[in-house]
Amino acid sequence: MTDLQAEIIAALRDKGPLLGKELAEALPREENIALWQACFSSDDIQVSFFSRYYLRYDITRDDMVRLSPSILRDFLSFNLFSLAGQRDALIERQVVLSNHHREVSQWKLAIARNILKQIMTLVPPAARDVVCAFVAGDVAYFLGHNEPREVAALGEMVTGSDIDIIIVHDGLSDETVAAIDKEMLGFKNYYLRHPDYRQEVDYVCKTKAKMFSQMRYEDIHHKIASKIAYEGMFAAGSIDLYTEIKDMLVSSGVQRLIELDFEHGLENRKRAMQKLLSVDPATIDTDTESLFFFSQERVEFT
Repeated sequence: MTDLQAEIIAALRDKGPLLGKELAEALPREENIALWQACFSSDDIQVSFFSRYYLRYDITRDDMVRLSPSILRDFLSFNLFSLAGQRDALIERQVVLSNHHREVSQWKLAIARNILKQIMTLVPPAARDVVCAFVAGDVAYFLGHNEPREVAALGEMVTGSDIDIIIVHDGLSDETVAAIDKEMLGFKNYYLRHPDYRQEVDYVCKTKAKMFSQMRYEDIHHKIASKIAYEGMFAAGSIDLYTEIKDMLVSSGVQRLIELDFEHGLENRKRAMQKLLSVDPATIDTDTESLFFFSQERVEFT
């Protein structure tokens, strides 16, 4: 048993089951990766997972398929550590935390639906059967979190997971699309800067033809667009158009390709964890460190 493992065990014995971020707060001198290594290499520290994983394409790593949450986000927010004899407390905390992430996700979904309720008023009544909108990312998997983070591209601090909105249409006029873009930009700025929200709202508005052309799954941009459609949760508009998109994922064979990529990402996660367990945190190189978290998370966690 290492000195760090002994400190972690002492903290768990004193405070009960703890998340990775709570261990980091209890032992602030230690790097996150050193804490992660100590927990995952100990026979005395038990690990409980309560997140779901979904596919992500990391353009900065040669289009490598990865799983989200990252190993680091998983450690901080979705891994509970405990000792033998703490089973009841572990189960209770896991239920509470799982419900918390679901509540955060529901709150963010409500924001998305309130936005889309206003957006749909811009669509002529006769055209509402050719428009649908869905939400993707953490929120669609009920993994929404509210940890403060910086969006480097915006230079702004936001609260937790972003809200990804995708609007697909089949024949809206250029004027209507322009009005939707203008309104969405207004909502994006409002929710980003309002002190009661501080939410990052990302959106895209595209035609059905473009959505279907991206299901060729030929390059990284096609793959990302298809993966977002695969995970998307219906939020507004025509359920028939939404169903047509989902059906096309199956009939085109893209859904199976996404599922195969997920299996590949799962193998990559296993190999990454094995490699990270064997490195010295004091001398870790950039490429190996990047296995621990996504490139855009570097700002969030440093």
